[in-house]
Amino acid sequence: MTEIKDNYSNSNGKNKELDLENGHQIQKTFGSVGNLILAFKTIGTIYGDIGTSPLYVFTSIFSDPPTDPRDVYGTLSLIIWSLMIVPFFKYVFIILRADDNGEGGTFALYSLLSRHSGLPIRKGNSDDLIIANRDRDSVSSHSVKEPNIIKRNKLIQKILLVFVLFGTSLVLSDGLLTPAISVLSAVEGIVIPAPSLKSSIVPISCLWFISLASIGIWNISHNPSILKAFNPYYAFEYFIRNGSSSYHVLGGVLLAITGVEALFADLGHFNRISIQISFTLFAFPSLTLAYLGQGARLVLDPSVSANTFWLTLPSTDGPIYWIVFILATLATIIASQAMILATFSLVRQAMQLDCLPLLEVNYILLGSILIIIIAFQHSANLTVAYGVAVASVMLISTILYAIVICVVFNLPVIVAIVFLLIFGFIDGAFLGSTLLKVKSGGWFTLFIAIFLLFVMLIWRWGTTLKLKYELRNKTRLDDIFASNCPEQEAQESDSEDSDEILPTIGQKSKNIQLRLLGTGFPVNRLPGIGLFYKEAGMGVPLSFCHFIRHFPAVPEILIFITIRPIPVPLVGEEDRLVVKKVGHYEKVYQVIGRYGYTENIYQGEEFMKKLITAICEIDPKAETILENLENEVVTYIIGHQKLVAKSNSRWWKRAFLETYSFLVKNSRQIYANWEIPADDIIEVGIKIAV
Repeated sequence: MTEIKDNYSNSNGKNKELDLENGHQIQKTFGSVGNLILAFKTIGTIYGDIGTSPLYVFTSIFSDPPTDPRDVYGTLSLIIWSLMIVPFFKYVFIILRADDNGEGGTFALYSLLSRHSGLPIRKGNSDDLIIANRDRDSVSSHSVKEPNIIKRNKLIQKILLVFVLFGTSLVLSDGLLTPAISVLSAVEGIVIPAPSLKSSIVPISCLWFISLASIGIWNISHNPSILKAFNPYYAFEYFIRNGSSSYHVLGGVLLAITGVEALFADLGHFNRISIQISFTLFAFPSLTLAYLGQGARLVLDPSVSANTFWLTLPSTDGPIYWIVFILATLATIIASQAMILATFSLVRQAMQLDCLPLLEVNYILLGSILIIIIAFQHSANLTVAYGVAVASVMLISTILYAIVICVVFNLPVIVAIVFLLIFGFIDGAFLGSTLLKVKSGGWFTLFIAIFLLFVMLIWRWGTTLKLKYELRNKTRLDDIFASNCPEQEAQESDSEDSDEILPTIGQKSKNIQLRLLGTGFPVNRLPGIGLFYKEAGMGVPLSFCHFIRHFPAVPEILIFITIRPIPVPLVGEEDRLVVKKVGHYEKVYQVIGRYGYTENIYQGEEFMKKLITAICEIDPKAETILENLENEVVTYIIGHQKLVAKSNSRWWKRAFLETYSFLVKNSRQIYANWEIPADDIIEVGIKIAV
């Protein structure tokens, strides 16, 4: 967990881009061999959850020993065909095609739908959407010619966002249960210290799948007739024979396909072809053999249902048992890390898209998982709560992908309808089965997911209020300083409605004495560089307006900078910065820094060099800044807006504002991971009445 946090917290934008594109570079460099290398690496990363399911699936299905062999054949047939239809066909060969420039997960689907509908994440410039629509070896991208139903209907946009956030909340709640249920099922009744897995994850995972296949073949050899379970007839016969009472078994079968959403979310670390190779040739055969072997032993000895995996080993007291036990324990730890990795990816994306506050995810995960383990105590108790999240998010992904088929792939509506009917029916059946267990434990997952959804919506709502306030109260420098150049003032007034503070073409730069408008009080220019950050990409930051009226002094080099997330995973360095000179004011610049939703914002020394270099390209007089950059004092001024309720606000709005304020107080500062010295930061507090 610590290693993941270090990567998450400390990597800058450049390192992050190299890390995410590493897998794609291997593939491009070595071609087919590169895909095989990536396929080998996927085994230790994305199949941990689904790979440890054989530990508890049959034990969850048969709480009592099966009295009729046909029940074993029927449930086994359901497991095999569920593995084939959901992970194999739906995810590995269909949904993985909806990658967002190599990234997967619910936010990737939302990003695709947003930019193909012409919807920026925030109100910004059209050039952001041009960048977002560039084709980077992903699905076919294009600029939106005619507004589709998503662009035209605000209600659909809100529903779509809530859908995505709820799906993300479900995956995050799944991320809390996976480590608990996997590790508990492996170490039930015994605890051993886990060795370091830093360099052994892939070999251990390979050994685990080989063990599953080998044990499965050994068990099948005792009852080869179990291979009849490949016939889907036994699945249908099971439902016909048992009637409505058999519907609950789907909740147990669902446990065999958990981890598919983590598989989709982890796509960005590899590529689609490598996942297709590894699942088809390695994961799927191993899992199928494991379940067939367990089914074969269940037919011969129904009593092994008490703990099917461990009681069907070749030996229960010899070295084979203990070797498998150690492998299982290590495999479940790897499965937990894989789910945690997917959780971190989603959390980072949510933070970048203003849907979550900056949180110490490691400590929250650790505390939550420990509480879950203590509360539920046994893996059998956890399996009830586990399935609700998995089934719900699968159904949400199916609905979102059906929309992607029409909006992104431009296929006929009938294709989306067929996809939705087939896979929506399957997902709906699984979800209905798990909802029957809400009272006995499934409520826990729904509670966690709804709570996370509430936090996301409140945070998004509060952040949007701040953004709208800044847009409504945008200010130009001419509204603050008295102008010594009437011609300039007249020219700038013509562009008052512009989204940015635009320079005047052909106007000579004049080093004027800054004076406050109205009072005429002189404003001193102090040595150094000052970066004033703002939420919206328009006008002067509110923090600057508030600052200058109380302290009439500004740095010699004045930079108004906006950090703007755009709906792509990564932004190329050529598109990172937009730099403009502000009118006739000398050494005053407007800057927009673009970041994709998988990138960490970096504002350290390397960023400053790139920024000043970009400024020098548009203003030759600034070259002296670059020459003396190491000796320049750089100050980062960041606005800290606090939302307060108006006297006539309704009770619900006051409650929401108090909740948002609580989240702000208990979250990390926005600049916490920017790698800038804390001593160089100045916060300017502003109260906003809404």
